[in-house]
Amino acid sequence: MKKLIIIPLLFFIVFSARAQSSTLEKRVSINISNQPLELALKMLEKESEVHFSYNPRVLEFDKNINYKAESRTLDHILNEILGPSISYKVHGTHIILQKAPKRDFYISGYVRDGESGQEIKNVSIYEPQTLASALTNTHGYYKIKLPVQQKDIDLKFSKEDYDLLIQPINNRSDQKLSVELQKTIKPKVLTAEVSAIKTPQVKLDTTPKIEERLSSNSKPQPVPVPEMEEKEKKVNLDFSEELAFIDTTYQKGKDHFLNWLMTTKQNLHFRNIQDSLYKPFQISFLPFLGTNLRLGPVVTNDVSINLVAGYTGSVRKLEVGGVANFIRKDMTGVQAAGTLNLTGRSFAGVQAAGAANINLGTSSGIMAAGATNISVKDSKGLQAAGSLNVAFSEMRGTQIAPFNYATRLNGLQIGVFNMAYDRINNSVPIGFFSYVHKNGYRRLEFNASELNNTEISFKTGVQKFYNIFNTSFSYGRPNKPLAGVGYGLGTSWKYGERLGSNLDILSSVYFQDGEFSYLDQHYRASLGFEYKVFDRLAVFVAPTLNFYVGYDESLDFSSYKLLLSERTSRWFGENARTYTWLGYKFGLRLCNKS
Repeated sequence: MKKLIIIPLLFFIVFSARAQSSTLEKRVSINISNQPLELALKMLEKESEVHFSYNPRVLEFDKNINYKAESRTLDHILNEILGPSISYKVHGTHIILQKAPKRDFYISGYVRDGESGQEIKNVSIYEPQTLASALTNTHGYYKIKLPVQQKDIDLKFSKEDYDLLIQPINNRSDQKLSVELQKTIKPKVLTAEVSAIKTPQVKLDTTPKIEERLSSNSKPQPVPVPEMEEKEKKVNLDFSEELAFIDTTYQKGKDHFLNWLMTTKQNLHFRNIQDSLYKPFQISFLPFLGTNLRLGPVVTNDVSINLVAGYTGSVRKLEVGGVANFIRKDMTGVQAAGTLNLTGRSFAGVQAAGAANINLGTSSGIMAAGATNISVKDSKGLQAAGSLNVAFSEMRGTQIAPFNYATRLNGLQIGVFNMAYDRINNSVPIGFFSYVHKNGYRRLEFNASELNNTEISFKTGVQKFYNIFNTSFSYGRPNKPLAGVGYGLGTSWKYGERLGSNLDILSSVYFQDGEFSYLDQHYRASLGFEYKVFDRLAVFVAPTLNFYVGYDESLDFSSYKLLLSERTSRWFGENARTYTWLGYKFGLRLCNKS
């Protein structure tokens, strides 16, 4: 029996919906030229073969209509003529026109100081769920629009240096609401410092007694003079106050820069609101134009989509920007931008940008940029850039770029130029030129060899891996190349405070009598042994294995006692002769402070 009742009911519902849809989808052509609304509706009734019912007080009959349509749906024409303030219901060919239900309502009023009664300007009034917001003007007046359909509304009043006020809103109609804010009472900080009490010095009477002065046996007593003990003075340098000043200055500069990216109203809301507002998704066109409205810098989103650029408080999962992404606090997850990613406090995840990733706080994960990666605080993970990586604090991980810099390197640098102020653990920079100021390896070497009268080499990097820049001179001596330059790599070992050894591989080119058409080539491997005479001065000696490719017929190394081979080789070009021999070098080294 129930089934017999339900089935006809379903047919009735489906039939009614189709009838309503077909009525509104009728296509009508009409031309209304400066006619009153009542007459315009009658013309539309005739053309569409429907009948309108309405309350005359709902419609604006004093308004004249100018409208022309060619084969448009009835639904479209009604929306164009009546506007959003009128809704309609369809029953067959009968259409009832009525006032559309109100979607929003307004709350307005004044915000005053609870103690003085004075109006307060720039107070933030906001609703956390819809992110609707307003600011009081110079007279303390505000007006905020809220949705009628929202179930629970807690309107919040927030101002810097005032207590937060939460006002539940029960009525969903336009209303006046004036409130008073109480100033925040800041607790007094008590210190336990005790001031020293100064007491006046009491002068003692040191005049000898009469009996002592009259005593014939009294003799002047020698005054003992304490021996002056020279103690080594140690100067303890304390830079804690200076470092604290630098950090404070940086924080102020960072806040000023992040505030500069916001509009004036966003700045005021950010200073006033201490809440952490949340919205799962936001989309924006510009930092001040999006679904986070004016509260973007204090809102946390799971997903943030910025068509051009956006500014949010924090993002938890994904952010994509056509040009730039700006995050005031924390980014966790994946962040991708066509040009720039910038985070204010911390980043953890993956960053990819066409130009630059800039993290003003800590960073952890993968940073990949077409030009530059910059981390101001500690960084952990991988930095890869087409031009420059910079870590102003500790870099714990790997930097890959033509230019790399880290204040404290705790990992690996791979690039053409690598620099670090300090090195932690077994960190290694690998590149054409590497420099580590503290805990690095540097040697300025002056030596002589069987091939060159004078060689000057500069070694820089770390003990495990360093670069060698070399120049050599023979001052026109017979059977020696005139001058040359070279580049090499090396590694070294320490055996206590004084002894050490190193393995160097050097490649050099030589020229003779100012001719550069054929440059001789010299490849040398050396195993050196070093002894430190002083902390900064060492002597060394090293056996060498040499391979030389020469084009100058005036040079002949066949007289070398430890010559291993001599031959003509077309592999290196015509008239090329190759020599292999065992040699030596010895000299002095100026060492960096270890």
